[in-house]
Amino acid sequence: MKNKHYCLLFGLMIHAVSIFAQDTSIGKYLLSFHAGPSQYMGKFMGITDYSNQYREDLRNGIAWNVNYYYLTNKHIFNSWKFAPGFMYEGSRYENSHSDGSDKIQIHFVSPQLALFMVKEKYTLSLSTGLGYQFYKDKSSVYDTPRKVSMNKIAYNLSAAAEYLFSSQWGVSGKVNWIMSNSDSYSVRYHGQTWKVESPESSDGGGDFSHISLLIGLNYHF
Repeated sequence: MKNKHYCLLFGLMIHAVSIFAQDTSIGKYLLSFHAGPSQYMGKFMGITDYSNQYREDLRNGIAWNVNYYYLTNKHIFNSWKFAPGFMYEGSRYENSHSDGSDKIQIHFVSPQLALFMVKEKYTLSLSTGLGYQFYKDKSSVYDTPRKVSMNKIAYNLSAAAEYLFSSQWGVSGKVNWIMSNSDSYSVRYHGQTWKVESPESSDGGGDFSHISLLIGLNYHF
């Protein structure tokens, strides 16, 4: 009888270990979805009102982010794995005044190079990439539509932390900083389009960026 009990206990231990291993192991592929507040930084170009208060209010926006990574078996530093991937982030900033409004939309796409520290119940990651940023300001002046475009090369730096609550799903927080530069922009107004060189203003030079604090879900497969 004792042997049977020992065999039963051993079998239960093996089953528990297998369940634990399933809960803490993750796949090679990662797909994530995030959203949260975003802050526009640097210079505004082509907006309809350059007053200090208007610009400060326009800087507050929202962002959404999608990432895909392949976690290789190549370790760089101890537990850090090399992971190539791809990122898309969109953001929006809006404000209005008595004579018009601005609705800035920015879309950034880029391949990514990342490092992942993978532990039993959490991951940490650092990533960067060089891509392209599509900038549109669908503004209006005196109830007449006006469109500003400023599509430029941009790059990003990001850091993220994830807690895994199953073998496939985790909740994560991420900080993403996207940076770009421009000395001109395109304006379409009253059916005409022209290029405007960046004027000198109190915003400084042609550097602009936006930083986002994002929360979302990761799916491992």
